[in-house]
Amino acid sequence: MTSAASTILVVDDYQDNRTLLAAWLRAKGYKVVEAQDGKEGVLQANRSHPDLILMDLAMPELDGIEATRQIRQRRTFARTPIFAISAYATYDVKEDAMAAGFTDIFTKPLDLASLLGKIQGTLDQLNSDRAGYQAAAAK
Repeated sequence: MTSAASTILVVDDYQDNRTLLAAWLRAKGYKVVEAQDGKEGVLQANRSHPDLILMDLAMPELDGIEATRQIRQRRTFARTPIFAISAYATYDVKEDAMAAGFTDIFTKPLDLASLLGKIQGTLDQLNSDRAGYQAAAAK
């Protein structure tokens, strides 16, 4: 599977942010699943098994940190990259986010070129690892 065929789950309570990010990712060739809050994000992760998750931190119902903790409880998502996206990424918030299981943190306003590079690099590495595991298992 190429990175461009990968599925990305975008979780953000602000529809404009979610819609713009999803449209931008689709234009780059990714499949995108959307969720409007952390609770729906957990449900969508379980339904769609995304290759990567972009998760806002500050959301009603269930915030991104708790949603990530719940997602990480399933072994299926142990290696799934989860990137935090937040306008409020203070040192303490970053520390809590990393402890919850985030792979990386990006602050708003987003540098889309940097985010895309990180997404592509992370998915390329994940796909390379998967290919290596499959080759080893076939021996």
